[in-house]
Amino acid sequence: MRLLHTPTLSNNSCKRGTGCIGYLRSHDFTHVMNKRFVLVVDDSSDFLSLVELALEPVAEQHYLGILHATGGEEALALLEQHPSTAALLTDLAMPTMDGLELIRRCRTRYPLLQIVVLSGRSDSGAIIEAIRAGASDYIIKPPTLEELESSLLSALERYSQLERQLQVRDKLEQYERELAIAASIQRQMLPLPLEQNRCRNVSVAALLMPARHVAGDFYDHWLMPDDRLAVCIGDVSGKGISAALLMAMTKTLLRSHIEHGSTLTDALGATNRVLAANNPQAYFVTAIAAIFDPRSGILEMCNAAHADPFCIGADGGIRQLSLPHGMPLGALETSTYQSIQVPLSAGDRVLFYTDGVLDALSGDLAEQDSAWRTVIARALARRGADFPSALIAELSPLWLAEHLPDDVTVLTLEYKQMACASLEEGTPSTPSTKTRPSV
Repeated sequence: MRLLHTPTLSNNSCKRGTGCIGYLRSHDFTHVMNKRFVLVVDDSSDFLSLVELALEPVAEQHYLGILHATGGEEALALLEQHPSTAALLTDLAMPTMDGLELIRRCRTRYPLLQIVVLSGRSDSGAIIEAIRAGASDYIIKPPTLEELESSLLSALERYSQLERQLQVRDKLEQYERELAIAASIQRQMLPLPLEQNRCRNVSVAALLMPARHVAGDFYDHWLMPDDRLAVCIGDVSGKGISAALLMAMTKTLLRSHIEHGSTLTDALGATNRVLAANNPQAYFVTAIAAIFDPRSGILEMCNAAHADPFCIGADGGIRQLSLPHGMPLGALETSTYQSIQVPLSAGDRVLFYTDGVLDALSGDLAEQDSAWRTVIARALARRGADFPSALIAELSPLWLAEHLPDDVTVLTLEYKQMACASLEEGTPSTPSTKTRPSV
């Protein structure tokens, strides 16, 4: 291997060997492994020298290394040593391995490599065969200087475009993998089913459908030490990773405050102050936090600008509960919140949801409420299916018809019967099997 036209070596300082690297400036030697190369393959040493001299200006301008080989096997060995080779200029008629076989092997191993044929054959059959084998250009010998320069520059541009496309694809694939991991983590954050031995008279069912890989919606439910049921649902402004991160933060804050004994109003107020204190993107969260006492049948709710829930009575009557609305969480640090208590009767079901449901039903704001009530009524009319399953069955065809414009979350709380003040002494409790709900 020889070095051509370097400040420290003359043109005759190296004999022709298996290849040569051209135009490495003194400060470029440390970057030789990152250089791009052009490989010229021909069994005529004189022709190789002429091509190398013709390519000198382009090589110097684009900091290219020029490699040469006199046969196909030698060329493949050089490509293994220099995988960043951008262009291959090859003859067709060569001993041992002809140019067509070399092109086929290169096309299989090096999909980005741009292949230019330099051949004395001018018949259309040879040109078509070379192109079919994988050549991107064909020059008839003897080439002019302009033809060589133009063909090489075009090859380098195609290589750069393909390289950029490959880099974009790799980044997108990495992003997709990261999003899949994030979605899996988010699914693991969904609450487990309630312990049936502790809540025989109340049930909760929920569905969360992200508009993208991850959701800005959230829901949560858990039994408190005194067997009251805590429920939260929320919707973060925006979509994607940023909304999902804010969702996780909001859900964690709400649950932490409620579990540590804060009232609903205090829990929303404390969460709001944390979110509003450092919110340069001006994100906000609409949410409802609720606590249901199965002994008294009282459902206490506190609303931060979220859509009011519906109550479906045992007789099938549908009414929307009117809650006092506070500011969205994170919007104003000094916001305060009020709670309201609603008595439930045995057989009542409370339906919480995010506005993604309404957006999926209809784009017309005037039609959303009636469309939603119609879906609820149809779900109630289904026989042989529990209400949450029937509701999901009614909604699913509408959601699947088009891409969801927003995350969709539905949560139902059903009050089955009045709880006794305490379980009968000596009643055995059987542990339930916990499975994580799917999104």
